[in-house]
Amino acid sequence: MPEYVITRLMQVLNESGKALRGSKIAILGVAYKKDIDDVRESPVLKIIELLEQHGADYTVVDPYVASFRSCDRMVETVPMSKELLNEADLVLVTTDHSDFDYQMIAQESQVIFDTRNALKDVQRPNIYRKL
Repeated sequence: MPEYVITRLMQVLNESGKALRGSKIAILGVAYKKDIDDVRESPVLKIIELLEQHGADYTVVDPYVASFRSCDRMVETVPMSKELLNEADLVLVTTDHSDFDYQMIAQESQVIFDTRNALKDVQRPNIYRKL
């Protein structure tokens, strides 16, 4: 799944005329399932590794996880904010936490790739889903 997510993410960015290298990606959720703080075996860890390999700039938001180890270093999560969403070239929904305000995410984000179908009730042209 992580390789598919990166390939699809590149396609979505390309539709906006952007490359993955240097793009700002806001990752929403690192826990392996919703509303928990456990990152063990989370596919997001591999996604982050691949983002680093491709030269993307990423920020992680997870209300249940304050920090985690990835690529042999500690990564601190940040709080959700409109500014973070506005500045991101792409918002990647990887864990569908109940605490996320999906209406605000949809309104404030330039482009969203929703891997969890968290925005299933929101119809906007800037929301991409898994094929």
